[in-house]
Amino acid sequence: MTSTTATNIPPPLEATPAPYYSYWGDPGETPGADVPTEEATAENTNDDSPMQCGTCTDIDDEEAKKYECAVCFEFMDTPVGCGSCQTRFCRPCLERVASQGGTRPKCSHCRAPFTLESIQVDEALQEEMNNCMETVLCPFRGCGKRVPIHAIKLHEAQCDHIKMKCKFNEWGCEWIGKKLDLEHHDNHECEFRNEMGRLVNTIREKTLNQTETIARLQGTRVNQMVNTHTRQLLMIRGRNAGNVFDVLAMSYEATCFPGRLAAAKEMWGNMIGHDHPRALAYNVLLVLPLFVCISKCSFWMAIDLSNMAPKHIYRVGLYGMIQHFHVNIVTSSAAGLAVFCLIADGGDATHWTEMHVQGTGISYPFLRDIVALGFYVCYFLFVDFMDYWPGIVLLICTFSFTVTYSSCVASILEKVNGSEEGTLKKTRMWPSVVFALRYACLFQVCWVPFEAVKGVIVLRLVKHLSLKHFKLNFTVEETECFLSVIPPSILVALGAAVTALDHVAIGNGVVKDWSAAFYAWGTGAAILAFLNVFTHTLFLCGQGTGDAIYFE
Repeated sequence: MTSTTATNIPPPLEATPAPYYSYWGDPGETPGADVPTEEATAENTNDDSPMQCGTCTDIDDEEAKKYECAVCFEFMDTPVGCGSCQTRFCRPCLERVASQGGTRPKCSHCRAPFTLESIQVDEALQEEMNNCMETVLCPFRGCGKRVPIHAIKLHEAQCDHIKMKCKFNEWGCEWIGKKLDLEHHDNHECEFRNEMGRLVNTIREKTLNQTETIARLQGTRVNQMVNTHTRQLLMIRGRNAGNVFDVLAMSYEATCFPGRLAAAKEMWGNMIGHDHPRALAYNVLLVLPLFVCISKCSFWMAIDLSNMAPKHIYRVGLYGMIQHFHVNIVTSSAAGLAVFCLIADGGDATHWTEMHVQGTGISYPFLRDIVALGFYVCYFLFVDFMDYWPGIVLLICTFSFTVTYSSCVASILEKVNGSEEGTLKKTRMWPSVVFALRYACLFQVCWVPFEAVKGVIVLRLVKHLSLKHFKLNFTVEETECFLSVIPPSILVALGAAVTALDHVAIGNGVVKDWSAAFYAWGTGAAILAFLNVFTHTLFLCGQGTGDAIYFE
């Protein structure tokens, strides 16, 4: 920290009036010993008590008392009252009583409550004092002047015989003398008049600079704290569960610093304090990996376009450009359709809006299935965009990360908020995203699309049978979307149609024999069953990881 170059100079020291007992000198000193006139000496020596406001001469004591303050017992400059009694005070004395009396100050004479606003000036007494020409003797020994009552205050402030303390009294000089002797003391007698005085001034300057530096640092610290709290307040108010960066920041806090998230839960109240924003945050976590993949496809498409020469674009034509970028175009179109359906659906973040088909009495969330198919197309074509094996590996990694990380964050937030478990599966995006991931993996792993279709038919029929007999669960039922409402009769009809196609394929030599055809049925069903079990396992692993992170 650099020191300030400018030095603040404190105000010069000034002498201050000594206490009233100093007007009489030391104890045992004969009062009035230094009064120059015999009359003043006689009057001063007849009073053995400390002077108050002056010794009355032309005015008797009883008449003088009505001009005295009931607090300081000096002659009043501006007589005021509390408004409840006839006792009069100096304005500064009564205002001091009011300021020191707390919330309900009381009059020092009648004990009645009063306020600064209730203080009233006694104008009649003020006028009487101004017109009174009776005089009193100056209280300062050696002066001997007689002054009218209304001018005694002004005279006391200017009298040269008032006793003063040296301006270095607080630093050790014990001199007390008359005001007219003060200059001689400062110039010839005071031990602080030379080096000691300069040392005192240096100490005062450094003390003043240090005090101002401390005050400035404290003010800077206070401003920093205020700014920090203001930013935190703005962040709290501005956090939105639909904002990708806010969701990522919240998920980072949940997985890396769950204790800090629980301690500062109010800071994230707009995102995790209620079911709707929490479900919206889960939806963002589920969809985000997909849109990262779509962004990668769009980015490379833009790179390819920028590298193409205009002549080449003109030569291949529109059809050639569409054929070259068909994967990117279809992927972007499917993503756009899914986004349009998300916007068109007016449902909550926890469910899809069911549409009513007129005349049939059927209510069904059609937009959910369209979004699921759109996501499926995006994931499926992403594998083609990346080449087969890199695409398969990246798809499985995306599958694992999406389910595991989302369930881990959901598990931690359930512990932080004390809410029920399984809230992730009640969100709007869970069925669509998991459907797309599972069936994109299925149709990419199965070299022949009919194998995947056969696997779907087999598992759906097994599911219908298990409800009554075996109680098997090889499906992720909450993510089956439209497949869960296909009746068994339709499935049997589809199976018969696929068998007929197998017969045609065997006759044409596409399929070797019936054993190979039935092997395809088993292969597709096994792969889909594995993917369903894999989904269950990923979800449980995410929950277990979230529990371990939170309780650690």
